[in-house]
Amino acid sequence: MKPLLLPLLFLVALLAACGSVPDDESLEVVPAPAPMSSTATDLRLAEMQVLLSELLDRLEVMNSRIQRLEAGASPAPAPLPAAEPQPRVTTAPGTATTRPVRVTPPAPAAIGDRYREAITLFGRGRIDDARAAFTSIIDGDPSGDLADNALYWIGETHFVQANYTESIAIYRRLIADYGEQNKAPDAMLKMGLAYARLGDLAMARTTFLDLVQRYPYSTPAATARHELEKLKY
Repeated sequence: MKPLLLPLLFLVALLAACGSVPDDESLEVVPAPAPMSSTATDLRLAEMQVLLSELLDRLEVMNSRIQRLEAGASPAPAPLPAAEPQPRVTTAPGTATTRPVRVTPPAPAAIGDRYREAITLFGRGRIDDARAAFTSIIDGDPSGDLADNALYWIGETHFVQANYTESIAIYRRLIADYGEQNKAPDAMLKMGLAYARLGDLAMARTTFLDLVQRYPYSTPAATARHELEKLKY
């Protein structure tokens, strides 16, 4: 019987070792992270592009302030308190007048937050909501540093919806009211592009030439020179 003792001891040791290994059910399985969907990636990319646009706008505002200080311009007077907006009354055809709806523009301290919100709405394709938000910024602080930016983006909301005539009117207003601000060259460039989209190449050419003459060292002026080379009658 002694020759069988050694294999028997080996078998007992093997069974004991197997018993010390935990069952499969006790092992914690860490699932691999699910890959980000293409939709989520596109949304994140859009939000980053909107954030970049906002940062560029703020940089332009700061550069404009520095230029005014270097030129020795006196600071703009504080805006007078905005008049209380009149209630807006909406009526449906064939019905009695509904209760007035009061639209309150944001307080000056909240202008920056409203501007970021409006930029985000534009980036997400909520164009009508973005236009309303930008409009409230101008109503709340028409002399503020972001007024020309807000007016420019109102023009952009019309441009992206192919309402080129409306966008031209907004860009023209910006150039007239904020001609010395940072968004005036951009507005003139987009006005020329809007004329081109409408097929009015003569006005597009005139607008681009005017841009190059009034703001010769701006980035939009460089783009306008390129557009002038592409225009053909």
